[in-house]
Amino acid sequence: MLGMELFDEALVFLEPDITCKEDLFRWFAAHMEEQGYVKGSYYENITQREQNFPTGLQTSTVGVAIPHTDPENLVQPFIAVVRPKQCIEFDPMGIEEGSIQAKLIFMLGVLKDGQQVIALQNLMGLLCNEQAVEGLLEASDAKKIIGIIEKNFGTIEI
Repeated sequence: MLGMELFDEALVFLEPDITCKEDLFRWFAAHMEEQGYVKGSYYENITQREQNFPTGLQTSTVGVAIPHTDPENLVQPFIAVVRPKQCIEFDPMGIEEGSIQAKLIFMLGVLKDGQQVIALQNLMGLLCNEQAVEGLLEASDAKKIIGIIEKNFGTIEI
């Protein structure tokens, strides 16, 4: 079973000074390639995929984005958490118009296509819990972030 092992304190990024999704993707791709999580094709693919299938989502408490890419651009699975210093604008998922000011960004990297849907469902369950979301916004370190996720995130069946 996959689930919490997709999260790692080393993949929780608090307060990076990034102001747009292009810079976020560039920074994240470089870091994750250096750490052996993604291939060189990751940046181009995630940028293109976000243009075609936006991932911004307005929850009842906060703007969120869940960018992801095709499995062939990954080396090992992960879910990274980014809480930028200031909100980053994303286009909304689906047919909504406008923009989402994302304060929480979950960079999703799963190796099997079917796992993306399950991971998204588990993230949605987490994001529907207002107390958990408030905790994610207020947590002062990666250990606290992972603790909150651990209590509120389901598992992904292989």
